[in-house]
Amino acid sequence: MTPANLQQLLIERAPTIPRITDAGKRDDDSPYGLTVTLASGGQVWWAITGASGPAPAADAVSGEALEVPDLTGPSVPVALVEQALVATAVGADDPTGGVLRADRYSIRPNPPAVRYGATLECRDGWKLFLSCYGTARHGHARPEKPYQPLSHI
Repeated sequence: MTPANLQQLLIERAPTIPRITDAGKRDDDSPYGLTVTLASGGQVWWAITGASGPAPAADAVSGEALEVPDLTGPSVPVALVEQALVATAVGADDPTGGVLRADRYSIRPNPPAVRYGATLECRDGWKLFLSCYGTARHGHARPEKPYQPLSHI
């Protein structure tokens, strides 16, 4: 699964997640950017990058089922939006390039500088990186703090 494949998958399937009303390409120079809009009007901007390599051995990577979380409420934690997108990618039925393993950043004991996102290891050897670029609450057209997303939108 390439970055373009993941972007298209999330554009098509994220709006089926309750309380996500839209997912589309970012309107900037990011070739595989994604903007996710919640029913509250809040938005989360994501970047998708990746690298290809040899396909992992069947027993080298293990996957776990993720549930799509409840995104209701006056403010939604960005970590739940992260979980929803990762669950959607992991749950996609793609026998050739599907996700075998997901490492969510927000649940690490010491999250990296990009606090929200995930590394997705795919059957076809692609390793994809979904990174939160920023967030905006209802009424804001752009992320309020690029590269330092708010914990709730």
